[in-house]
Amino acid sequence: MILFGTGGIRGIMRKGEFDEETVIRASLSVALWMREKGLKDVVVAYDTRKNSREFAELTAKVFAGQGMKAYVFPEPTPTPVLSYAVRTMKTGVGVVITASHNPPDYNGYKVYTWDGVQAIPEYTDEITEIYKRVDTSSVREGKFEPVPPEVKESYIERVVGSFSKFPMNIKLDVAYSPLHGTGANYVPEVLKRLGFNVRLVEEQMNPDPNFSTVPTPNPEEDAALVLLNRKNATLGLATDPDCDRVGVVYSGKRLTGNQVGVLLTDFLLEHTRVENPLVIKTIVTTDMVRPMCEEKGAHLEETPTGFKFIGHLIEEHTKKGDRNFVFGFEESCGYLAGDFVRDKDGVIASVLAAIAFSNYDPYGRLEELYRKYGYYVEKLLNVNLPSVEEAERLYQSLKDREGIIDYSEGYDGVIPNETILFVFDNTRIFVRPSGTEPKLKVYIHVRETTRERAEKATEEAQKKVKEILRL
Repeated sequence: MILFGTGGIRGIMRKGEFDEETVIRASLSVALWMREKGLKDVVVAYDTRKNSREFAELTAKVFAGQGMKAYVFPEPTPTPVLSYAVRTMKTGVGVVITASHNPPDYNGYKVYTWDGVQAIPEYTDEITEIYKRVDTSSVREGKFEPVPPEVKESYIERVVGSFSKFPMNIKLDVAYSPLHGTGANYVPEVLKRLGFNVRLVEEQMNPDPNFSTVPTPNPEEDAALVLLNRKNATLGLATDPDCDRVGVVYSGKRLTGNQVGVLLTDFLLEHTRVENPLVIKTIVTTDMVRPMCEEKGAHLEETPTGFKFIGHLIEEHTKKGDRNFVFGFEESCGYLAGDFVRDKDGVIASVLAAIAFSNYDPYGRLEELYRKYGYYVEKLLNVNLPSVEEAERLYQSLKDREGIIDYSEGYDGVIPNETILFVFDNTRIFVRPSGTEPKLKVYIHVRETTRERAEKATEEAQKKVKEILRL
């Protein structure tokens, strides 16, 4: 089990790993931490996985037993709506029970602070220290209240109101799947209110904790989009089970997370008129937006992997009032715009994709951008290992190589984090531990003058990866 990694606590639902004791221990630890900080209330959400509702209600009961005011959503709810609820209900903390796109036997526990941002290491380190020593033998349970229904409605209204100003062609043929997850009660409704006619993948609209119609409920992977593609819609959208990410298909071909991020950056910078516009991405996300931002006078900032760092940076600039946030994204299909959520948002991203791609063919626009800024190609390789410990050992051994850039020592103003970078001609290779699973993630970034040269350089980079990892 991973304790407060990139996506919070996450593990397999079995005794001694992610079970009721884990939920009780985590909740009591957060409650004690809240008491130290003078925080008094919490809102809890959950996804459609096995035991998620039970774990959420247990979470709330533990908080209530510690004298906290606790609220629980009455239905499976997208993670970004939890972020919104923390901000609008002005609670001290938010918790969501989810394992995102992991296999069905996983579940997880994510903590959000008072600003709606997933807790950054400064806070999770403090909570972890309490977790290690806390005594759960005499935990009391109290009563919780349901989240008021107006929270859901006000969120939907904010999404519709924030993006209805953009030019759109509502005749675009759109299909949507929540992959059996929480987006079912949000994405179709928002698109409908904007005027789009959405065809639903009915086989995947209902909650199914086994995700029985897909090999894995991960919208980054083509295998999860088979039923969506059978709709033969011009635009296909699929959100993951907790609806914080979206996979995008156009004319039967999946756009990568980086490609969608580039296109939405282009669209939003073109149609947003603010002073000191700000775009934020993670270090392992495409650099193609760098020359785009330079040309349009936008500030581009980078963070470690994990959208919590993007959310935190948005908050920092909001407090300073020095830059106006326009868009944030990461290569793993996570996107955010607007000022009312502080985590990646599959509802907002679905809306932005529908609006932007109703104006043009995204592949045609991408080609225009490639010719203007260069052919950027990115490829993600997953190196699966027997355990988290084995992944960590292999990763640490790479730090002994000469000429690497070690982000854990701080580099280029980015918060220190566990990522290393190998730099070659027109090619960069990032390596980091997964943070949620027992594997290393390898990100290949190539920039060339033609598509052919970029594809060849990518093939060469994959050979370099095998040499680096001695596979």
